[in-house]
Amino acid sequence: MSIVIRTKDRPQLLRRTLDDVLAQTSSDWHVVIVNDGGAPAPVDALVAEREERFDGRLEVLHVEGGTGSMEAAANLGAQRSRGEFVIVHDDDDTWAPDFLEIMVGALDADPEAVAGAARTEIVFERLDGDRVTELGRTPFVPPGEIVTMYDLLQTNRVVPIALLVRRSVYDEIGWYDPALKAVGDWEFNLRLVRHGRVLFVGEEPIAFWHQRPHATGAHSNSVFGESLDHMQFDRMVRDRALQDYIERNGIGGLLYLSKYIEETVRHYSLQQTVRRALSRVGDKLRIRRPRRR
Repeated sequence: MSIVIRTKDRPQLLRRTLDDVLAQTSSDWHVVIVNDGGAPAPVDALVAEREERFDGRLEVLHVEGGTGSMEAAANLGAQRSRGEFVIVHDDDDTWAPDFLEIMVGALDADPEAVAGAARTEIVFERLDGDRVTELGRTPFVPPGEIVTMYDLLQTNRVVPIALLVRRSVYDEIGWYDPALKAVGDWEFNLRLVRHGRVLFVGEEPIAFWHQRPHATGAHSNSVFGESLDHMQFDRMVRDRALQDYIERNGIGGLLYLSKYIEETVRHYSLQQTVRRALSRVGDKLRIRRPRRR
């Protein structure tokens, strides 16, 4: 199994990630660090401090100038993968110590599944120098027991830290789209669920998606620091799919649906406005009604 770590100029977070991998109850893994345009010296220093513990199971790729996108960095690491499974462990996220053991066990028990998705918890935190302070947690738990296209059509339901994929799947459906500077994991997941069944594993969260809503620069999360990119590339993915659909089926059905939805929303919105207005009038009449003596 290969673990791809994407990092850039966040040594305090990378330190936590390296120790997180070393703390796993399973030791059958190989790590590829993709230093995507960051300073090489801090990365090399952290690796050197743990060289004996990694015992030859880690390699570092320093990409001078960067790959151009997180998706290109993930591809670079995944293409050097070994073994049956691949997972992307970004440098700011974490796992429960038995994450790999549980996830591999679930996929070994269900060879027809193309990937497994762990129950996930969002961890809110603040970074002050080398100190990380946890601010709170909230579940990130999609409905159901499998990842469905129904859910993914709305938004991404599985983040990379939670998704263990069979290596053969990349050869069958392709890699992450390097042209997408955001939402590339969502676009990959859309292709993944079309290809086969993706399990939800376990009842308790064992993957932890760390977020720093108020951080800026290198320490921010893309979902916050690059929110405009998320909106732009989300529309790009949807537009591509619409273009493909129209080429196969024509535009008539979509024109009908778009107008039908608009008119339906406007109709119910008008109804609600009228109800609220009548309710306010009724309240005023009740207030002004004189009491009987």
